[in-house]
Amino acid sequence: MDRISHLPESIVHHILSFLKKTPAELVRMSVLSKSWFNLTASFPCLDFNIDCFSTRESFFKYVEYTTSRFCHHNLTAHKLLLYTEIQEPAELDVVNRCLELVLKNGVRELVISFTYSSLDFPKYRLPNILLSVSVLESLTILGCDLPSSLMLDAINFKSLIQLELTLVPLNDEVITYLATSCPLLQVLDIGICSGFKKVCVYGHQHLQELRITYDTPLERIDIEAPNLSSLRIEDDDDIGAPQMNLALCKNLTTVSYFGYLSPNLSFTDFVSSFPFVENLYLAIHYNCNTLKLSSPSLRTFMLDSMCDFEDIEFSTPNLVFFSYPCGSYSTWPMAMHSTHLKASMQCYPNRYTSGLWFQKLRRLLDKQNGFKVLNLYIDALHSQTFTKLEKLKAIELPPYELEHVELKLDTSEESSAHVAFVNAVLWCCRPRSLTLRSSVPFEEQSDVVKFTYKKLLEQEDQGHTKIQIVSPSSSEAQKHLMDLKSLSMASPREGKTISFIKEEGTPF
Repeated sequence: MDRISHLPESIVHHILSFLKKTPAELVRMSVLSKSWFNLTASFPCLDFNIDCFSTRESFFKYVEYTTSRFCHHNLTAHKLLLYTEIQEPAELDVVNRCLELVLKNGVRELVISFTYSSLDFPKYRLPNILLSVSVLESLTILGCDLPSSLMLDAINFKSLIQLELTLVPLNDEVITYLATSCPLLQVLDIGICSGFKKVCVYGHQHLQELRITYDTPLERIDIEAPNLSSLRIEDDDDIGAPQMNLALCKNLTTVSYFGYLSPNLSFTDFVSSFPFVENLYLAIHYNCNTLKLSSPSLRTFMLDSMCDFEDIEFSTPNLVFFSYPCGSYSTWPMAMHSTHLKASMQCYPNRYTSGLWFQKLRRLLDKQNGFKVLNLYIDALHSQTFTKLEKLKAIELPPYELEHVELKLDTSEESSAHVAFVNAVLWCCRPRSLTLRSSVPFEEQSDVVKFTYKKLLEQEDQGHTKIQIVSPSSSEAQKHLMDLKSLSMASPREGKTISFIKEEGTPF
């Protein structure tokens, strides 16, 4: 029996929304029967992407046919997503007719993303009817001009929550007017839009996230939004940070800045623009003698900079997480979502880690004197850089006491390089526990395990301390292994993680 056809239309549409985002799937469903033909015609999610079509002609014919069928039902669309490259004026005519038809009955989510075959091709100007779509909740525009009547007619975006503009010509007044005309707006994203020099939003009660990317000079950001909690600024062409007035944004706790800080703007002055920040993510091109940071509210600080450890000074009594990615943007999501219950420091040294780097790390730990956990992610391609770490023995500095150290050895080098690295870390730190992670099973690196066990034991009173070895990947019966002998007798495993825990007691 065909029970699906007897379901309410809204439920069938919900089922159809899980199909692959290709027109072929809907076409297959439409030919099942007359009722299914009607069901697909009234499907309120219109998703058009030219990449799914073999020819341009078939794409624009499908767009016109599908929107015409849908609009015949006089329904409000849930989504209209349109991605294409424009090569001919006739293609813009098709797009404009279809868009006006859909907008007449309303749409909740609208994405218009256009590229052009030539820089000389005029951008598509969105129709004026767009400004009267009161049910619109999310609007994303890429590569189009805003409606010509924008600054003349009233905007009826009373439901708009998210607005994203990319490669859209703007000016300062348009940005302020748009924000003011969208009283429920929560997310505003301005990406590489020409023509504006200031972003000013005043008295907005619902704005929560603001993202700005620019490649022409941005002079000022002036925001009065009591519920703004997240600000992301990207200087895409090393122009420099704008002046900022955010003092009234008392809920602004997360700030990200990617770009250049000019010598005319000190790092201290830059950070003082965010008096309530708790999470600060900075990837900055900044030649500095000293990077000073003072913030009583800061809890998370991620820094990508050319500054050395010895150049960093910060007074942050509530800091619980400091990450130093050293230019590896791919590690940012990992660091940003890591959990930390105690004050932690996370480092991503570059591929040529030297003994001097560990000396600077050791002195930074002394200066900050608050971290309890250290995570190091090493991507070293040249084992000779590790062998030079032996010179650290000549430097008489006591190891810094930590509760836990985690080392990730992401390298194709021989285990001797890992041994030298572990040796350098344990010259720098004296942890109560240590975890090794590797892309290679530790069964192939028994010398690394034995060396780590030995060095940890040497740091303690060997008559009153034992090392418990834990391998999470082993069976429950073999999970807690008290010494190296029992480790070697354990059943074969493919563990790439192993932990060492110091405990009071007489070793076996």
